[in-house]
Amino acid sequence: MAAEDGTGGGNRSRGGGGGGRIHRLEVENFKSYKGAQTIGPFFDFTAIIGPNGAGKSNLMDAISFVLGVRSAHLRGAQLKDLIYALDDRDKEAKGRRASVGLVYQMGADELHFTRTITGAGGSEYRIDGRVVTWDDYSAKLKSLGILVKARNFLVFQGDVESIASKNPKELTALLEQISGSNELRREYDELEELKARAEEKSALVYQEKRTIVMERKQKKAQKEEAEKHLRLQQDLKLLKTEHCLWQLYTIEKDIEKVEADLAEDRQSLQQVQEENQSSEYELTAKKKEQSAYLKKMTLCEKSMAKKKLELDKKQPELLKLKEQISRLKSKIKSCKKEIDKKKDDNKKHLEEMKRLQSALVDVTRAIEELNEQGQDKSGKLHLADDQLQEYHRIKEDAGMRTAKLRDEKEVIDKMLNADVEAKRNLEENMQQLRNREDEISSQERELHTRLNKILHSIPKHEDELVHLREEHNRIAKERQSSGSRYQTLKQRVDEIDAQLRELKADKHESERDARLKETVGSLKRLFPGVHGRMTELCRPSQKKYNLAVTVAMGKFMDAVVVEDENTGKECIKYLKEQRLPPQTFIPLQSVRVKPIIEKLRTLGGSAQLVFDKAVLYAVGNTLVCDKLDEAKRLSWSGDRYKVVTVDGILLTKSGTMTGGISGGMEARSNKWDDSRIESLKKKKSQLESEMSELGSPRELQRKELAISEKITGLEKKLHYLNVEQNNLREKLLKLASERTNIEEEINRLEPGKEELEIRLAEKEVEVRKLEKKINEIVDKVYRDFSISVGVKNIREYEERQLKDAQALQERKLSLSNQMSKLKYQLEYEQKRDMQAPIVKLKETQESLEKELKNLQERESGAKSEAEEILNQMEELKVEAEDWKSKSDECEKVIDELKEQSGSVAATLAKLDRQVKSKEGQLAQLISRQREIHEKCELEQLKLPTVDDPMDTGSSSQEPVLDYSQLSKIYLQDMRQSERDKHEADFKQRTSALVADIEHTAPNLKALDQYEALQRKEKEVTEKFEAARKEEREISDKYNSVKQRRYELFMEAFDHISKGIDKIYKQLTRSHTHPLGGTAYLSLENEDEPFLHGIKYTAMPPTKRFRDMEQLSGGEKTVAALALLFAIHSVFLMPQASCEPLGFRPSPFFILDEVDAALDNLNVAKVAGFIRSKSCERVADEQGSDGGCGFQSIVISLKDSFYDKAEALVGVYRDSERSCSRTLTFDLTKYREA
Repeated sequence: MAAEDGTGGGNRSRGGGGGGRIHRLEVENFKSYKGAQTIGPFFDFTAIIGPNGAGKSNLMDAISFVLGVRSAHLRGAQLKDLIYALDDRDKEAKGRRASVGLVYQMGADELHFTRTITGAGGSEYRIDGRVVTWDDYSAKLKSLGILVKARNFLVFQGDVESIASKNPKELTALLEQISGSNELRREYDELEELKARAEEKSALVYQEKRTIVMERKQKKAQKEEAEKHLRLQQDLKLLKTEHCLWQLYTIEKDIEKVEADLAEDRQSLQQVQEENQSSEYELTAKKKEQSAYLKKMTLCEKSMAKKKLELDKKQPELLKLKEQISRLKSKIKSCKKEIDKKKDDNKKHLEEMKRLQSALVDVTRAIEELNEQGQDKSGKLHLADDQLQEYHRIKEDAGMRTAKLRDEKEVIDKMLNADVEAKRNLEENMQQLRNREDEISSQERELHTRLNKILHSIPKHEDELVHLREEHNRIAKERQSSGSRYQTLKQRVDEIDAQLRELKADKHESERDARLKETVGSLKRLFPGVHGRMTELCRPSQKKYNLAVTVAMGKFMDAVVVEDENTGKECIKYLKEQRLPPQTFIPLQSVRVKPIIEKLRTLGGSAQLVFDKAVLYAVGNTLVCDKLDEAKRLSWSGDRYKVVTVDGILLTKSGTMTGGISGGMEARSNKWDDSRIESLKKKKSQLESEMSELGSPRELQRKELAISEKITGLEKKLHYLNVEQNNLREKLLKLASERTNIEEEINRLEPGKEELEIRLAEKEVEVRKLEKKINEIVDKVYRDFSISVGVKNIREYEERQLKDAQALQERKLSLSNQMSKLKYQLEYEQKRDMQAPIVKLKETQESLEKELKNLQERESGAKSEAEEILNQMEELKVEAEDWKSKSDECEKVIDELKEQSGSVAATLAKLDRQVKSKEGQLAQLISRQREIHEKCELEQLKLPTVDDPMDTGSSSQEPVLDYSQLSKIYLQDMRQSERDKHEADFKQRTSALVADIEHTAPNLKALDQYEALQRKEKEVTEKFEAARKEEREISDKYNSVKQRRYELFMEAFDHISKGIDKIYKQLTRSHTHPLGGTAYLSLENEDEPFLHGIKYTAMPPTKRFRDMEQLSGGEKTVAALALLFAIHSVFLMPQASCEPLGFRPSPFFILDEVDAALDNLNVAKVAGFIRSKSCERVADEQGSDGGCGFQSIVISLKDSFYDKAEALVGVYRDSERSCSRTLTFDLTKYREA
């Protein structure tokens, strides 16, 4: 056995197949190891054992620490936490240091690795005692196959479980560390980003180049289009200049002609105005006279209005008197009814007295009969003297025998009578109380009925009051507004009268027109298809065209428009039957109409079509002009048209002209106003009917007064109802209080009554017992005597006789009471005075009739005053009508004067229209001339001018246009049709050029932009070539790094993938399953495997394929160990550039309790596998198919595992020094040969 502190056993120099192994550790103050300690030597398969908490894992941490693993993986936040410290005082001590040295044996040579924690908390690295940097230290370890970053030589606690639970991406990351391809990741990512940027840049430059090329081609086409557009613009400008110059030339010629005609018309107009002025003076004088008559008529109307106002003031008084009379009549009627009622009551009173007297006589007779009846019954039983003596003796004897009992009975009878009397009094009191309670209930019901009636009537009266107030307010507002509305309507009626006077609506209508109008009205009523006369269906747009349209229509002006030909025939048949004048009918459906010549709408000047479509048949394509010259030009030059002037001159296509002043035609033209006159008359009639509907404001005032009186009466009634309601509520409260008191009294008396009834019942029982005893004794005594006198029982006989006497007495008492009651009622009726109320009511009736007479006298006086006012109003009305007749006479004279001056006015109007028309034409020409000049300035058209204006004879300062540049054909005098042809030719040529220009859609900037784009295209082409070159260079670098990374990754993956199945088979092989299980790795992406996941699949023997998560804990551990052993065998060794990559496993493998989750069978399999890879003897026995060997240092607590090791390192806790200590035990000496 080796000595303590690890200094025992032979120093074996066998390697694990990798050329070197860990020989020993030299630990100083590291974690739980205090002071300097040497641990080892370590054999090819060494097991570290010891109890929990002894420091086994700290030994593994020491090996990891010296091999460069970071403190975070060694269960320490910082390096100082790895220095031994017994307590907090040791932790705070300064200058603390710790170190771990590893002796690595390579054949006969040893290599010393030392890592020290300095006092400052940093790390110091040494190789063979020489201080080196971390990079040199790491590189030396890497050269020996120890990959610190990948930690391919360490398996800590929990690493097996983490390997088993790694997802595909995490497995890929682990394999990248092992293969070394992760060292190319940063360069790969940078080059990938650069490649993407270069491709994007190249694409952008290419897109820019493509855009510029397309834009250059587009600009080339736009350049050609712009050149064409400029050429067309120039042609259009020259054409417009020629057109405007020709238009100005024709306008100047027309202005000269119109000015000459205008001077002649103005001279004629001045002469006619002088003639018209004299007739106006006479007309003004007559109008003044008429105005005086109208003023007097207005004064009469004002006086009538005042009298009407006085009459209206009398109306409320009359209304009030009428209402008072009505009220008194109602009172008198009520008083008469009351008198009749009182008389009926008196008659009933007399009849009642007679009835009472008769009843009193009947009762007296009945009492006398009862007395006689009593005397007859008193002597029915006759006894002899001896029998009578015997009867008295026996009676005395019976009395003596029953004296005592009779005394007792008498006492009890007295008490019983007293109780009966008390009970009777109590019942009478209670009955009185109940009667009063019933009376109170009856009174309450009556009061509630009255109260409910009041409560029901109050809302009705309130609603009625609200309604009356609203009605009162409405009538007040209506009375206020009706006055203003009445005045407004009267003013509008006056305005309509003035308009009718202006239109001469009051002139006498001819008999023919009246009959014609009546006939057309009858036709419209009888036949639905009749629309009316032409004058009713249409009218000229302006009054100045009335005469012209009348002339244009001719005979069709009075024609009747019907729907179809059948309707026209029916109308003609009706006219013949009624012997009415003939009419012309225009059927709309069958009439043939010439189409409108649309160019007539655009002739210019004042010429325009008479109608559009409505009356096309009547007027055809007739034109209306203001001037005769224009009409002549349109009718007789070029295309001939039918033309009529506004003053009634008709020019036909054949060359005839009809005109002159015609009173008949002007009268017919006035028919256009007939429809307006009719509408004004209808409007006047409507307004007058509305005025009559408004009624007199006095009537509204009377209604308002009546409603006010009703409101006052309702308010008083509501007040009385509210007072009565309060009184009823007070009475109900008092009755309710009295009822409560009665109920309390009845409740108090009820127990006493019950007690008396019980007492009475007891005493009656006692009395009956005593009576029974007495009767038995008496019957015994009387038995023999009763037999002797022939009576069964003399006692019962006496009692019966007594009862009969008592009944007779009670009957007498009842009749006596009835007689007393009748006497009292008779006395009461005799004392009643029934005549006094009748006398009082008659006196009241007389006073009311006297008051009624006074009111009727006042009413008759007020009516006489009102009649006097009405008579005065009638006189004023007659006077006003007299003044109106005089005014009408003046109106007739004024109309005659107007008719006399009609011809002068017509001539004046005609000349005035001609002057205004020519002035309008002149203004239009000047305006047109100015518009053309403005158009030229706006469109920048330069018109040719004469250099020396004096040559033309013009004194104007404005430039004189040079018309010599026009073609000779444009300078000739031409008719309007020729002008229209030239105008149309100009418009056609202009439109053609404009259409060509519009189709060009030029970009004038394209001329300059084209050259700039050519230069820009050259620059972008050079830029694109540079970007393509840069992209190719970066792409080559990226592909090279990608290929290198792919080769490194796939070499490691292929090696692990090939070895993992063999290792898994060795770990799962058994006697029952000699082939073992199956395990393999698969790539998710074979093109770029390092960017995607690796799928690890393991299938234990006799089990189907499952995911790793569905395996048991032991199966997961075995699969994870197989993967760990396969990964451990990989280490990338860079060879010469011309040689392929090579692999070499780590020289040692350190495992921390990897058998924790395994059962004994799997522990033995894993231990056997490790032994086969670690021990030379076993390896020689198994042959070379086991793969590369390695040194194994395993921490284990299972004896079935560590009994297969070559040596044991025991870790224990030294309690004296409070630190961990070790012992090494060589097991090779005890192995069987």
